[in-house]
Amino acid sequence: MDKPLPKSDPIFKSAKKRVAKVLKPIADDVPLTEEQIHEVRVCTKKLRALLQLYRPVCSKSALRSVDHSIRNLARAFSSARDAYVQYAMLERMTRAFNEDNQNNLQPLLDHYCIHVAQEDVIPAAVDVREGFDELLHIWRQKIKLKATPNFVDGLNYAYKHARKLAYDAESSDDDELYHECRKWVKYYLYQLQMLVKDKRPKDKTYIRSLEKLGICLGDFHDRCVLERSLNRLLEDDAQHNLDLESAGLLMVTWLMEQKRQDKETCQHLFEKLFSRTHNPVKL
Repeated sequence: MDKPLPKSDPIFKSAKKRVAKVLKPIADDVPLTEEQIHEVRVCTKKLRALLQLYRPVCSKSALRSVDHSIRNLARAFSSARDAYVQYAMLERMTRAFNEDNQNNLQPLLDHYCIHVAQEDVIPAAVDVREGFDELLHIWRQKIKLKATPNFVDGLNYAYKHARKLAYDAESSDDDELYHECRKWVKYYLYQLQMLVKDKRPKDKTYIRSLEKLGICLGDFHDRCVLERSLNRLLEDDAQHNLDLESAGLLMVTWLMEQKRQDKETCQHLFEKLFSRTHNPVKL
């Protein structure tokens, strides 16, 4: 018979600690800053990483319920975040592109600047607090354990899942598998950062390489989001604006090349980080 979550459960205690830390600087009567929005989103990802540690000792349905609550909270910031990230990436890529080309991509930047302003809708601080409170309540109610969580087993699960997805992505060249791999690489990375206290020099080196992989997979994901957005633009608005259409086509073509380079970098790091069958970092 599954047992209720004990008050001393270290995973839940760590989750509450993460939530308290991110909520501490947030004032109810002041709009969230861009940095606070980023911290809230990172917190939700770390909570999802902690949740995976229950996998060997908890039912999948219970984990899905809590994970669904975490994702709902994260989605409250998705529109503003995606619009901002798309514009920031487009701005960086335009600067790099214009170093070697004379094409005018300003119409594209102007269009996305307006898009950012339209999507800049941020939940109130009180709603964020209520969202985290509700999430922790669901966590406490839903998680029932078959045995005491074993951090080593949890880490090994995340490592093996990330490893499998890495090699599946490399062999298939499927963008969606790279996205799924990104998620599990981040879970594994956050788990290492939160659980490994006395890191050996080789552990620190390994974690730094894992951070590089996370960044590369994140950049690849953002390029894919921007590519989809640009393709929608070309199907709709750009058809009535030749300058915008020309700039959009140039950027989509260059994005495809940048994505290819991202994949090559990721594949190099896959081979470096996932050559072993088990998690190489010890607790």
